[in-house]
Amino acid sequence: MNTRSQIRLLLWKNWTLRKRQKIRFLVEILWPVVLFIGLVWLRKANPLYKQHECHFPNKAMPSTGIIPWIQGIFCNANNPCFKHPTRAEGSGVVSNYNNCILARFWADSNELLFDDPEFQQLGRVWEDMAVMNNFMDTICNTPEQIAGRGLKIEDILKDDEMLTAFLLRDVGLSESVVHQLVNAQVRPEQFAHGVPDLHLKDIACSQALLERFIIFPSRRGMYGVRNAMCALTQQRLQKIEDMLYANVDFFKIFRLCPDLL
Repeated sequence: MNTRSQIRLLLWKNWTLRKRQKIRFLVEILWPVVLFIGLVWLRKANPLYKQHECHFPNKAMPSTGIIPWIQGIFCNANNPCFKHPTRAEGSGVVSNYNNCILARFWADSNELLFDDPEFQQLGRVWEDMAVMNNFMDTICNTPEQIAGRGLKIEDILKDDEMLTAFLLRDVGLSESVVHQLVNAQVRPEQFAHGVPDLHLKDIACSQALLERFIIFPSRRGMYGVRNAMCALTQQRLQKIEDMLYANVDFFKIFRLCPDLL
């Protein structure tokens, strides 16, 4: 059977089915007509209007910050459409509301509280006090954690310290003795409960006491410092102690304390 005969047979079959099912045949004709008439009616009832190009405000993600994220949620709740490009469509801008009252208040608060040098200094003092409190708690309760470690005298002196010049010029110590002394390390756990009730002359002339409070770079250096300091009077040793305290930078001590823990 050729193709033409197959098509004729298929059309005859369909026509026969439609004649036997008249209601179905009627519905198949009227249903598309009804839909078409409905579309025509909707088109006449709602005339077309010209819609301009839409630019929607951006909605910042939480990673851009709390303020831009909250602004993007509440200020764009109705999803407005603008004819012109919005500000945040430019590169490097994450929010359309940088000049709003809330954003300006947030920026001014950050500038006043966190960018002010005096406030930053106060914050650093608070952090240093917390570090020092933790350090003092360690050396008072568990001093064995920092046993054998100390703070280098040269590292805790002020940048414009006068101790070295005083030891060389006024006291008359040699450069090697001064070098050994400023490069020695002080054992902080020995001063946890205050300054020991000992005479400076006794400490300067005793090898055991010197090693108890100070860690020297070498034993030979310790002998040199002991011999030079033991030859000084109690009054001269007291001046050296006062000069040492006057040239200590306590903020440097605060910064170095965590390294010992």
